Amino acid sequence: MTAGTSAGAGTLQAQGLSLVYRTRRGAIEALREVDLHIGAGEFVTLLGPSGCGKSTLLKIAAGLLAPTSGEMRIGGEPVREPRPDIGIAFQKPTLLPWKTVLANVVMPAETLGQDMDRARARGRELLALMGLEAFAGNYPNELSGGMQQRVGLARMLLRDPRLLLMDEPFSALDALTRETLMLELQRVWMRDQKSVMFITHSIAEAVFLSDRVLVMSARPGRIAEDYRIDLPRPRTLDTMTQPAFVQACAHLRQHFVGPTP
Repeated sequence: MTAGTSAGAGTLQAQGLSLVYRTRRGAIEALREVDLHIGAGEFVTLLGPSGCGKSTLLKIAAGLLAPTSGEMRIGGEPVREPRPDIGIAFQKPTLLPWKTVLANVVMPAETLGQDMDRARARGRELLALMGLEAFAGNYPNELSGGMQQRVGLARMLLRDPRLLLMDEPFSALDALTRETLMLELQRVWMRDQKSVMFITHSIAEAVFLSDRVLVMSARPGRIAEDYRIDLPRPRTLDTMTQPAFVQACAHLRQHFVGPTP
């Protein structure tokens, strides 16, 4: 059993979570009474319209924002600040252009003053996992957008986090690269069975990757539906043409476009 699937590790729970932003124009209620649970080794996606509080919820889980009321817990412990057992990936990998690919991957260990020989060995393993071992000495501007995002994923995994928080990591990529990285993420997740909170605007991406999809309402964000994806793994691109996949997408789409007249 890996660290990501040990008893209770990586579980995430929100209870009565609300957040109100105070602005010069008044209060903005971003989240209202959100309850959710992500089990150990579970892949759960937040799906919802822009401005519904998806990224706010992820930042609270990451310890980057404090809720106005309610509580977020990871492994049964309240989230008060950023934690070393959480990996985070945003829309852009934010690689440092003057550092090599390997140096970017091992940055978390360098920042924390950890054993760099061990970190570099782990970094090379992760680059090999991402199919980038030949590019360890390259610089970010020598890589495609998809390759840069893989470097960001490798960096996220460096410290073997129990929980992965991913905020639309593929949104800036072209459709073909996006599909490739969906397959890549599924492969990595199935290998390590870490817990994942994934944010996307893409219904197809949510259905393809997830065990469950949490549909969020328009602001103030709430969980409108907890929808289980009953599709066998590993999923392939052919899965996206199967009736069960199409039906799941159609069901989720009704939250955003309404029933067909």
